[in-house]
Amino acid sequence: MTDWIEPSARETGPAYSSEQVELGRKLVARDDLLTDEKQRTRLEIGDLLLTVAPVDTGTTTNDTNELIRTFAADIGMTADMARQYRSVSAGCSTAHRQALAESDVTVSYSVVREAALGFSLPKDTREAEKALPKADRERRCQERWETLLGMLQEPGRHRVTAQEFRAAIGARPIPNSASAMTAEKIVEQLDRPDVRSAVMASMMEPTFLVEALAADPMAELKIRDSLAQVAQVAQVAQVTGSRQNTPPSEETDDRLVMQLGRRVNLLHGLVEMHPEQIINIADEDMLNALEKACEGLAHWAQRLHSARTCGQAGVR
Repeated sequence: MTDWIEPSARETGPAYSSEQVELGRKLVARDDLLTDEKQRTRLEIGDLLLTVAPVDTGTTTNDTNELIRTFAADIGMTADMARQYRSVSAGCSTAHRQALAESDVTVSYSVVREAALGFSLPKDTREAEKALPKADRERRCQERWETLLGMLQEPGRHRVTAQEFRAAIGARPIPNSASAMTAEKIVEQLDRPDVRSAVMASMMEPTFLVEALAADPMAELKIRDSLAQVAQVAQVAQVTGSRQNTPPSEETDDRLVMQLGRRVNLLHGLVEMHPEQIINIADEDMLNALEKACEGLAHWAQRLHSARTCGQAGVR
């Protein structure tokens, strides 16, 4: 008679497949690459996590936490982020996703997260909601979704910002004075140090940057170009400061160098864009124009190399 030996946990394989790991890695890479698809991609990552660690009772056991941590490490993301993506996907039903897909209003992942989790609600409110029975928690979540869906139906609306939605659900109310101030009024007061400081602080907020880059895929290139201009202006100022009597011709040369530097930085920014990102953004006309420009660039680069080799400064 042979004794039965209980297999240990170390002898068992992972609770997920290599195919799921491969898919997860692809989705995480796409999330980093395609800024305008983050909402859909992150929901897909959350859905994958739900297949690996389904939500059964509404409570997360230690075993489930460990499973999520291990799978998150395998696909290249943090456990906290994985748990958040999983919870958001669980709180975003098929009907909600269809409503978002059919709407022409832009909604960021931050807004979806607020609707699904009440992410920015006061801590006491969130803790009290977690303690409610499942039916009551689902009702609270549905109320937030109804608020968002109602905003999508507002005439003339093109976008729902996270700040607007947080105010609508009582998470982060917008002060009346701030909400009444137009963009033009804010710009007029940028000379004030306190206003400029507040605007810069808001611009550097990670949530704002994520939403801005998601709304305009070219925003990152514009920011890089602006930073390059600042660096070039600083360099020119340093040079001109050390030469108080600079001839007008040399000042003109400095401006031309600065303009050329801007164009070089723009070219660098374009080249750094991944081809998949460009294909995702551009239409056929833009792609054709880009390919034609690249053909001309190759010929121009050969002429530039020949001119440098021969020591010719002129251009035909």
